Formats: sequence, C-alpha cells, structure tokens
Amino acid sequence: MEGIRELKSLALEAIEKKSSLWKNEKYIFFKIKRNWKQIVNGPIGEKTYAKGLFNKNLVVVINDNVIYHTAIMCTEVIKEKINTFLNGEFVESIEFVKINYKVKRDLLDELIENEENRGTIRIGEILRGNAGEKRKNVELENKITEKIRDIVLSSKEIKEIHENIDKIDKKYEDIARSLEKIAIKLKKREKYLKSIGYVECEKCKILFLQESNEKMCFECRMNEKNQKFQKMSNLIKDNPYMSEKQAVRITDTDKSTYYKARDILAQQTYNDMLYYCVEKNKEISINGDYEFEIRSESREDVEKWIKNYVDYKIGSDNEEVFRIERKAILRRLKRDVRFRLENSRKY
Repeated sequence: MEGIRELKSLALEAIEKKSSLWKNEKYIFFKIKRNWKQIVNGPIGEKTYAKGLFNKNLVVVINDNVIYHTAIMCTEVIKEKINTFLNGEFVESIEFVKINYKVKRDLLDELIENEENRGTIRIGEILRGNAGEKRKNVELENKITEKIRDIVLSSKEIKEIHENIDKIDKKYEDIARSLEKIAIKLKKREKYLKSIGYVECEKCKILFLQESNEKMCFECRMNEKNQKFQKMSNLIKDNPYMSEKQAVRITDTDKSTYYKARDILAQQTYNDMLYYCVEKNKEISINGDYEFEIRSESREDVEKWIKNYVDYKIGSDNEEVFRIERKAILRRLKRDVRFRLENSRKY
C-alpha cells in the first residue's frame, strides 16, 4: 500500500508541475515565439513576430504595410492556429502593430556599435528577416553614415559638447577626446535622422519614425496602454459592479479599455476554474476512495469562481441575471472539462 500511495503522489506531482507551466504566460509566450513561423507559416509568419503576451492578448509586430492588412483579415485564423498548436485557449485576442526601427540617443549604444554588426537604425539591434532584407538594412545604414559626414553642427551645439567633455577629469584626457568624437558623431546622426522625419519620443527621448502623428515610440505606447489596462482591471476587481462612465472617469481611459478589462478578467477567472475542475477530476480518478470528500471540498470553491466570473462579465448584482449566467457557465464548463480530460488521455 505504501508503494501505491507513493506512485499516486508522484503522479499528482507530475500533473501539477506540467499544469503549472501552462498557467505561466511567460512560458506560453516562449512556446509561441519559438514556434511562430511553424504555427503561422507563409508570408505572414515570415514578415511578423510575436512581441509579447499580456492577459491572453498577444501583440504581434509587423514591418510591412501589405502584410499588415492581410494579417488583420486573418486574425481569427491565426488565433485558432496558435490555440490548436498549444492545445488550449491560451490566446483570446491578437493585436497587430506596425513598427519602424529606431535609434537610442545613448553613448553606450554608440560604443557597442563598433563591436557589432549594426541594424538599420537601432544600434545594437539584431537584424531580422532573410539575407536580402539584411543586405538592404546594411546598405541603408551605410547611406546614413555617408550622409552624417556632410552634416555641420552649429557653434552652439559644438560648445555644448565641449562643455560636457570638459567636466571629465584631466587625467582621463585620452578618454575624453575619444568621447568627444563619439558625441559629435552622435549629434550629427541625431540631426540627420530628424531631418528625414525621425522624432524624439516625449517619454523615453528615443528617436523613432512616426507612422502618423504619434508622440511616443512603440514601446512607450504599449507600456502606457498596459498601465491603463492594469489600472482599469484593478478597479473592476475591487468594484465589479462599477458602471462604465464611473470607471472611465476614475481611470482616465476609455470605454473599450473598460469592456476589454471585463472580458479578460472573466476569461482569466474561467480558465482558473477550468484548470481547477480538470485537476480535481484527475485527483478523483487517482483517489477514488475519497471522491465524496474531494467533491464536497471543491464545490464551494467553484461557486466562488462562478460568482466572480459573472460579476466581471456582466457587472450586475441582479439575481435573475446571475441564475441565467450560472446555468450557461456550468454547461460550458462541463463540456470543456470533458474535452480536456479526453485529450489528456491521448497523450
């Protein structure tokens, strides 16, 4: 009997470890990113790459106008391919974002530049794409380098550089002179990039090429968007019955963020509940003698999850609405648990 108990414990531990990985969005994103071309394939897979996964929203970056519009049209197909590959509903929405390369106004980047094969605009960035694209990037970078030689700095700009260099201790004179050359080159580069349409991000001060009239670079826009979403999510968690107008006013966001936060919170709750029910069913199959105890223990937890799900999804404390939604979610849960268990037996 001791041996049987140990085997059961090991089986449960193995199930728990495997399942816990699939609750980790970093691991899920790693799987998506690593297999992106295999999952999506074709021109879309070649011209795009997964940038991040946040609350089941996958951000995909595109640097091609034609592929951008094609990808938008194929959103549902791509989402289905990803979830089929992962064998679960791990991605709820996909956000396609067009992006251009950018350059950092940073002295260390310029120093690193001498040791690396540089990218198009962003110094130190690993080049993506095929050999033809890389060749174009290098050619463009060489063109920029040539143009920089023709840039003339004003006396004010030169004076500002000298004033900063003069602050360095005299015993580091050789280093100071090298830094002066780099600073002048950086200033010329910045001046040239601004002349061809690059602008400075108002938040991180990085130079980037605008798609329209945006004031911030892609990373800063995404960070701001995620922060607003997180602020709305936290508010709804604490006040699930709060109305759209109140929530938008308090968080200084918009109604799309409000409904997106509700949908994602509800889906997260459902996924946690589904995971819990699947694991409890597996636990019952291994410990049949304790089926009654396991079911009794689980029933209260499931009821709490159902209430949270309905609160997040509907945002109403109406009893009739709750009964209707509870009935619907139990049907869906039963179907999904059965599907997961049947698929787990195949592997």
